[in-house]
Amino acid sequence: MSAAAPALAAPLSRAHKVATTLILAALVALPLSGPHQFILHMLSLVAISSIVALGLQLLLGFSGQLSIGQAAFYGIGAYASGLFATKLGMPFPAAFVLAGLVAALTSLLMVPITRLTGAYLAVATLGFSILVYLLIKNEEWLTGGSFGLMGIPRPSLFGFVLTKPGHAYLLCVAVAAIVYFALLRLEHSRFGRAINAIRQNEDAARASGLPVTLLKSQCFVIAAFVAGLGGSLYAHQVRYLAPTDFTFWKSVEILIMVVIGGMGSLFGAVLGAAVVVLLPELLREVGDYRMLVFGAILMAVMLFGESGIAGFLSQCLKFFSKR
Repeated sequence: MSAAAPALAAPLSRAHKVATTLILAALVALPLSGPHQFILHMLSLVAISSIVALGLQLLLGFSGQLSIGQAAFYGIGAYASGLFATKLGMPFPAAFVLAGLVAALTSLLMVPITRLTGAYLAVATLGFSILVYLLIKNEEWLTGGSFGLMGIPRPSLFGFVLTKPGHAYLLCVAVAAIVYFALLRLEHSRFGRAINAIRQNEDAARASGLPVTLLKSQCFVIAAFVAGLGGSLYAHQVRYLAPTDFTFWKSVEILIMVVIGGMGSLFGAVLGAAVVVLLPELLREVGDYRMLVFGAILMAVMLFGESGIAGFLSQCLKFFSKR
């Protein structure tokens, strides 16, 4: 059995690389086909949601930490980037990087709760998410409060303003691809193996000499940094921010992306983001029943188990590779 495992893993790894390359090439070439601006906007939102979901996948799928607070870091990154651009006139690249850093620095407040596990950690992160939402909503002098933050400029690179939807779309896809491959490399590093050991058995990992609290804290910081980058892209994509964009339900939505896509699968996080963002739009024709149908589809997807959509596709690939 052990001898056959590498032989099976090799073609699957090659198939994964080929599929990823083809999908990325198709996404890059999509604007050349002249799609409607709304389609490019929705796909940009898919790319942004994928970034945030990838960060949570590191936290939940790799290290086993159940967080319901990613919307807080997403919102912090969005408002930080928007404020840097509108109040300080900062160029987009600087605002983009600083937004991720601000979210990462804020996540250091969460270090004490990394000792918690399971439902206790989930409730603690939920409380943090609610706190950030209330601060965004009530601090009108800074965030605009319920009126929101308006006038956020379009992203610009090297003096070139990305006014066309296709250009903004390519930027979102590029950032999502960079985050994907960076986390993929991290997954197969020594750090990735360590946090996977924590996910499987935290007590055994601690007994083996791993600095469990430090590693879990590092996961929080990285996930927050990634969420902050996604928030920056979102701010400059929609150009208007409201507190309702970053409520507790947004955290639940991000969690759903990870779960239905497949726990522990980066590709699954991207698939989950695409389903959660696009499916409600595709179901608009059924009117008031669209969310009912959406919920039923999510329940059906959960029949795939913890592996989610990515696991189902992997099983299909294995089946056809044997024939």
